[in-house]
Amino acid sequence: MIQLQHIDLEFSDKKVFTQLSWHIRRNERIGLVGDNGAGKTTLMRMIMGEMEPDKGRVIPSPRVRIGYLAQQFTYSSSRPLLELVIEAAGDLRRIEREIVELQHAVSHMEADSEEQHETLQQLGHLQELFEHRDGFRIEAEARSILQGLGFGADELERPLDTFSGGWQMRAAMARLLLSSPDLLLLDEPTNHLDTDALEWLERYLRAWDGTVVTVSHDRFFLDRTVSRIAELTNCTLTEYHGNYTEYRRLKEGDMERRMAELHSRQDRIQELERFVDRFRYKSSKAKQVQSRVKQLEKLKDGLPVIERESRGLQFQFPPCERSGDIALELNGLGHAYNGRDVFSDLNLHIKRGERVALVGPNGAGKSTLTRLISGMEEPVRGEAKLGHKVEFEVYTQEVEQRLNSEHTVLQSLEEVNRGLSQTELRSLLGRFLFGGDSVFKKVGVLSGGEKSRLAVARLMMARANLLILDEPTNHLDLKAKNTLQQALHNFQGTVLVVSHDRYFLDGVVTRVLELRDSVIHDFSGNYSDYLRAREEAEAAEAARNAAISGAQATEDDRPARARSREERKRATEEKIRRGRVLREVQKEADKLEARIAKIEARMGELEQALMKEDVYNDPQKMKEAGVEYARLREEHARFFADWEDAQQRVEDTMAELDS
Repeated sequence: MIQLQHIDLEFSDKKVFTQLSWHIRRNERIGLVGDNGAGKTTLMRMIMGEMEPDKGRVIPSPRVRIGYLAQQFTYSSSRPLLELVIEAAGDLRRIEREIVELQHAVSHMEADSEEQHETLQQLGHLQELFEHRDGFRIEAEARSILQGLGFGADELERPLDTFSGGWQMRAAMARLLLSSPDLLLLDEPTNHLDTDALEWLERYLRAWDGTVVTVSHDRFFLDRTVSRIAELTNCTLTEYHGNYTEYRRLKEGDMERRMAELHSRQDRIQELERFVDRFRYKSSKAKQVQSRVKQLEKLKDGLPVIERESRGLQFQFPPCERSGDIALELNGLGHAYNGRDVFSDLNLHIKRGERVALVGPNGAGKSTLTRLISGMEEPVRGEAKLGHKVEFEVYTQEVEQRLNSEHTVLQSLEEVNRGLSQTELRSLLGRFLFGGDSVFKKVGVLSGGEKSRLAVARLMMARANLLILDEPTNHLDLKAKNTLQQALHNFQGTVLVVSHDRYFLDGVVTRVLELRDSVIHDFSGNYSDYLRAREEAEAAEAARNAAISGAQATEDDRPARARSREERKRATEEKIRRGRVLREVQKEADKLEARIAKIEARMGELEQALMKEDVYNDPQKMKEAGVEYARLREEHARFFADWEDAQQRVEDTMAELDS
């Protein structure tokens, strides 16, 4: 579909890509990952044709249609939302207009004339094309996508420019999905979505009939939507099979193998250097010394560059005073804005030491509830009551208002320092992207995202035994998220956190409260446990409804039910047959993968052997090893291509089973 061949790109003497090659194939689901500044967005813009490489080529397949959702969206219009989204299906709207025009023209033509016959033939062709491309369903599809992304039915006729920037981003995504490109490029698509919209988008993308490349820091999202990871690092791209979790496992294994290779080469280098130093000035050993000097040059030139991820310091919250058994309780709590209830009669107990997630759709009242608990607002009804000896610290999306704008970043952290050294303070700030001289920047000149990161860093100095956190990860990179996640996991007090970052929640919480339609639903476990419980409840509800519908069927429905049973029987048999096919194809893929692993292991043995003195000093052994290595490399390429085909058949068969 798209090939990038030997791409080089440089900005202001900084290399971005060096000899980068990549092949994006049809129907792939790819997660594009890498550190901030690695060039992920640049690569997407290059695929779109918005940028040209310094060297190399970007080769798209003929007539391939590419759709791109950028991080920033500045489009605004006074036209209705639904009209703008439907407009994205440009070809279909043009065909629809032509059909209307031809229908009007035919009505004014002479009956049975040659002109009328030709026009009717053209009209039939357009109607067939329109129907084939589901043109009659285009408005229904647009409504379905907008509803899935969180727009209410009463909002579809609102002008686009009456929505906030986040909702305009959702409208841009709806336009893009409705246009149905062959290749879908998504740059941080989850940034402006709540949990319901995220889960809808995951389902939509899993069923997408095309290729998707996604840039995202949302590990949970990547785990549920991609089957391949492309990592940008050291100016080039490395691919891994599997979702994000599998990529992390494979990357760690790859890192260990490369480290072993590096240590082996370093040992050999030291051995050669000792020989050279020992016999450098002995004429009888001159030939051997020169030989080893050449070997040293080759080994040093080929040393792999390995940048092991730094885990950094693991910061912890300071010890906190033990509170009573009940840290927080809500008694008949209710609140309203402009006479409209946000929620009413909420009752809840949170025990000491619990780490609780508060989830639910946008507008359900999650942020409002955190403000009521922290005393930033007064409830209309009921009370939010803190337990005995509870001292709380709150992080909200407006927390930067509490920062002293005249202090530097470092001084702001020193205000709440609890005994850390200057080195430890600066290391903590570094984890939140304040490195070097940026710690001396005045708080007043920081961006909103920088202030939020500083506020989270300050939070880690808190001695409170109750932490109330409203979207604490919004402006954090993966390293900062990991730092906060680990600290919260080990925190001895109580945590109430609102977040759309499901991977973050999975590593922190022990209980999930879902606020929906003014009711709190309580689930034990982390986010994954909550998701499974909710899916099981929905399945049980669907089964109950089906059972009720079946019980209400009349005697006249018996033939229809018999046909339905027969259809279900045939569907079950077909599913069993496809299941057998899936097992056979999966078995074939597993065999190929095992064969590839053996080849790679043997290639590794040969690479080690080629560095041994008794081999490289023996021309016959060198030749034999070289011939075997070349043969194995050809076999590896052949088996790998066969494995990719088998893996694609596995995915296709699984998709058929799901449907």
